[in-house]
Amino acid sequence: MHVSTARLAAFLCVGFATSTLALAPPASANSGTTLTSHNGQVGVNQVLTATYVSSDAGVYCDDDSGVVSFNFTIQNGPNLGTVSGTCTQVSDGSDTPVATWTGTMNWTPTKPGAQLLTTQATQELDGGAPVVGKATKSVLIAPAVAPKPTTPSKVGNLKVTGVSTNTVSLNWDAPSDTGASAIAGYVVKWAGPTSGQVSVQANTTNANIGALTANSSYTFSVLATNLQGWGDPVSVTQNTASTPPPAPTPPPIQQQTLAGPAWEGGGPKVKSGQWKTFNDTANLDTNAGQEARLKAKNKSASIKSVKFRYKGDLVKVRAVLKPGKKKGSFTLHESAPAVPGFTAMAVERKIKVVK
Repeated sequence: MHVSTARLAAFLCVGFATSTLALAPPASANSGTTLTSHNGQVGVNQVLTATYVSSDAGVYCDDDSGVVSFNFTIQNGPNLGTVSGTCTQVSDGSDTPVATWTGTMNWTPTKPGAQLLTTQATQELDGGAPVVGKATKSVLIAPAVAPKPTTPSKVGNLKVTGVSTNTVSLNWDAPSDTGASAIAGYVVKWAGPTSGQVSVQANTTNANIGALTANSSYTFSVLATNLQGWGDPVSVTQNTASTPPPAPTPPPIQQQTLAGPAWEGGGPKVKSGQWKTFNDTANLDTNAGQEARLKAKNKSASIKSVKFRYKGDLVKVRAVLKPGKKKGSFTLHESAPAVPGFTAMAVERKIKVVK
């Protein structure tokens, strides 16, 4: 017989036998079925593995009866669901080929103690999906391990917000993870020509660091703390501002001096209607090289007028009494305005006017 013809005949025979088995009653409970698992811990994933061994398979997996599915449940607990099994290919030429179906399920325990796991294998046959196998496994689940106390994460977005010759202002964001307890505060450290640290309250995320050296480089570090300790530092480097150059010293301000007029003929007294001469206008020069100016003020009621005349190096004054008046007086005001490096200056004296 031709090889292909022989193989086709064998396949038809196997197919007939398989069809006959598909209508046969299901295997008894636990027949050829196993469930593998291990003791575990709450919150830690477990992999449940179920197998079903079919002793009436065809030569190849795809010659076997319908697909085997596995349902996983927990006694007094949830139904974990159903998965389709995977068939392991069998060897050709076996009188009674054996196919192994395997299904896996992930399970994360949610409570501690003894847990009874059950898997039930069903096969899709022409008459439905009868149970072909069942297995149970008891595992012990330990309580979840308490989280290890942790310190805060790093502060965020540390930046310099202000700089002067002796102060640097900082700002930052609170840590994204406070750790095992709330933030208790911060510490700001700095190092450079001088060094130190300050504590900052938990509800404050900025600091002004003073008493620094001008025109110097400093490194500032900020750490957050909770009841478990300090988190890792975040650092930023900044130069303080330079000291501005001193303002130029202005020249000293001197006081002008006024010698006062020297009268021709002596004495601070003039006759009404006559011109009286100052003997030399150099007497009116100040030590700033300025010419003093003269004017009359506080004239008494008997004075009609007071005039000054400048001619060459001479200055003259003429006071006139009112008709019928025999004497009077006025105040001679001698002044020099302010000039660079010198203050303004003025002196006054009372001058008598007689008939």
